[in-house]
Amino acid sequence: MATVRLKLARREFFSGGGFTGTFTPVSAKVKNIAAAKDVAVLYTPDGGTWKELPMTFASHFGDYDIFSGTPNEQVLQFAIRYSAAGSTFFDNNAGQDYRFVSNVAAVGGNVVLNKATARRGNQAGGGFVFTTSWLEGQILVNNLAFAKDVGVRLSADGGLTWHDTSGSFAGAHSDGGIFVGPGAEVWQFKTPELNLDPSAGDFRFAVFYRVLSTGQIFWDNNFGQDYKVSKSHGASVE
Repeated sequence: MATVRLKLARREFFSGGGFTGTFTPVSAKVKNIAAAKDVAVLYTPDGGTWKELPMTFASHFGDYDIFSGTPNEQVLQFAIRYSAAGSTFFDNNAGQDYRFVSNVAAVGGNVVLNKATARRGNQAGGGFVFTTSWLEGQILVNNLAFAKDVGVRLSADGGLTWHDTSGSFAGAHSDGGIFVGPGAEVWQFKTPELNLDPSAGDFRFAVFYRVLSTGQIFWDNNFGQDYKVSKSHGASVE
């Protein structure tokens, strides 16, 4: 079972003061299997020499954490290493490593949750006011094909029933205005506004990406655990 997944890596360029160059912000998700974690990006700036840059803790979401790091030079090829509880794991893009060729962004496993936020509202009908709830957010995908179906599979009753909601193309800027393309895309989703289901205190969900021309499907289901977020208004996970 996978325990580490690249979230997003992107090449950035700078110029000023007579200097030009590139740097590469990288973020990764790791399964929370131990309190002490050692996460690093392994990369080559020239196709021959390999370097290792430690990544630092960025945020905690219960059963997984996010780490980030930025090599301050060109990155041609890279992978993520995660060591914890006496074991070492890699996300090396199924043995191919992640590479920047014509693209300037890469998404782990071809699809990854960027952010999901629980919302509540009210609807009136028949003399009553009902509390509604839904989930909305963004998904990052590698642009493998033009025709695609990107969305979320959600359960509001603790996993008894599941429903799919397709997302819509949102461009190349993620939540917060981060530019992720070309090479990657941002898709946004919003599940139907339904009556609040009190049988479970949180939403369980996973995100998917289906290439319509081949039927190939990719999932990000939080290392087989499903994502979970409280139904409280404004609760979120990344």
